[in-house]
Amino acid sequence: MPPLSIRHPDRRAAAPTLVLQRNTLVWLTPQAWRTVHKQVWDASAQELLRHWQACHLPWVVARQRPEVAQPAVCLGLPAPQHWDRRRLATSVGADGVALQGQFPSLQDVAQSSPWGVGAAAWLAQGQALKAEVRVYGSYGWQFLTGMPYVRAGSDLDLSVHAPDLHAALQALDWLSQTVALGEAGYSGRPPSARLPLRVDGEIVFPQGQALAWRELQQLRQGAVAQALVKDRHSLRLLDWPALVALAQAAADSPPVCTAPTPAVGRAAALV
Repeated sequence: MPPLSIRHPDRRAAAPTLVLQRNTLVWLTPQAWRTVHKQVWDASAQELLRHWQACHLPWVVARQRPEVAQPAVCLGLPAPQHWDRRRLATSVGADGVALQGQFPSLQDVAQSSPWGVGAAAWLAQGQALKAEVRVYGSYGWQFLTGMPYVRAGSDLDLSVHAPDLHAALQALDWLSQTVALGEAGYSGRPPSARLPLRVDGEIVFPQGQALAWRELQQLRQGAVAQALVKDRHSLRLLDWPALVALAQAAADSPPVCTAPTPAVGRAAALV
């Protein structure tokens, strides 16, 4: 059996009316767990779910399926290597969310990773951005759970939460410095940008709309006419003027994933 989780992200009390964005972490109530266990799972999935509940580990908010009526929340659970990296999916009522939180910051993950020392200058530039940079994917889940997710060739998946388009483009300039070993264009990069892994991920606007940063770069440069934008419920292709309008509207509205109570720190008791 894998070890218990030893790292806990900041977590916030959940409200039944809270609209959770994609990639938000959620911890379930005991009743919600009972509902999940009653669903049809094979033996391996049952073992995984028992471990997840015993270790008080989170699910992640997925894109909401159209057949699932609100206020239910669609969730995903990407398993570590012990369970063959399989992915489970479920949905729970809004009252089944006990706590919500976010993936770890880039700085936290970098400090626990060998590549963090060599990327110090690039990381310092990231801290100066007017954007919050978090790590999801294999590196994020491994940091949270203490279980093996990262493999040779795993990307560093970043979610860059930008308050407006100007901050998003600044973050894009910062991200575009990264060239992993073996990628085209590596030889001319300064040492601060030479990471031993590929940096992937997305830019996220305040209302939860997100697009892959590499696609945004192509759209900005005119290499493509449209880019795919994701939100909690839909996928759509937008051209540059439509994206500018979307970013402006998002910046003029409050974030949709702000809990009304203070964050619970790392040392807080588990649910």
